[in-house]
Amino acid sequence: MIRKIGTVVALILFLVSVIPVMASAAPLQLRVEVNGELIYFPDEQPYVDKAQRVQVPVRFVSEALNAKVNWTAATKAVTVVLGSDTLTLLLGKEEYDINGEKQQMDTAANRVGGRTFVPLRFVSEGLGASVKWDSASSTVYISTSGFVEEVKNPETDETKDEVYEETIHGFKVKQNTGSELDIWEGSGTGHTALFILSITFSTRGADYGMQIQEVEDILSQKVEAKTVQSVMNYVKTKKKKEPELPLKIFKDDNYEIYVDSSINSSIVVTVFNKNR
Repeated sequence: MIRKIGTVVALILFLVSVIPVMASAAPLQLRVEVNGELIYFPDEQPYVDKAQRVQVPVRFVSEALNAKVNWTAATKAVTVVLGSDTLTLLLGKEEYDINGEKQQMDTAANRVGGRTFVPLRFVSEGLGASVKWDSASSTVYISTSGFVEEVKNPETDETKDEVYEETIHGFKVKQNTGSELDIWEGSGTGHTALFILSITFSTRGADYGMQIQEVEDILSQKVEAKTVQSVMNYVKTKKKKEPELPLKIFKDDNYEIYVDSSINSSIVVTVFNKNR
């Protein structure tokens, strides 16, 4: 009996000592920076929704971008105006309007604690800003002038070229972002691809999440939203270099997209003009 009581007491003391350590391992709170300035949210905080999109109170981020925000309770519509750009979202709807053109997203704006929350990436990029996610610090970076990074070669200590944007067959792509996404241009004639996107795993410094987002951003510019979603759902089934990803072809009215990956290889996303 005494031995049993001693065992119970020892167990209680062990739990008391472990619980504070476990509590300190809570996930980092989401942070948002606009042009280098940390945004303060006085009450409701940003969060990640079921679609893995960062949702933020629209007013604080929009004001940091010098945009105007209007809320219409009757129609449950939030409108953000920045310069000549006007973006409108309806609560609970995955469709939104940018300068009169309907666009599709994979999540929706909503109300939390009296605040209107919007998916950060769609709103920011719809207003012409660039968005970058840093998983290590749980921080979303927003820039109205793009991101310029200097990446040094660990062997030569030389600085690689800065970030720059180019247009490949009507698609705008950013090079040297630091994600290590490989982008090759094709000729766009005959059976040659318009361009090839390669999501790498073994390259030093490769950021899988950032590469995934860049591929989605590039395809979303001209490929139908449903097709992009299907492509990305398939791509995301391979998170490490080991498994094979059998060739699968996705099509919309204008493009054919081939996705495949051999064992221990990169994920290759090849875009063709359907009317080639």
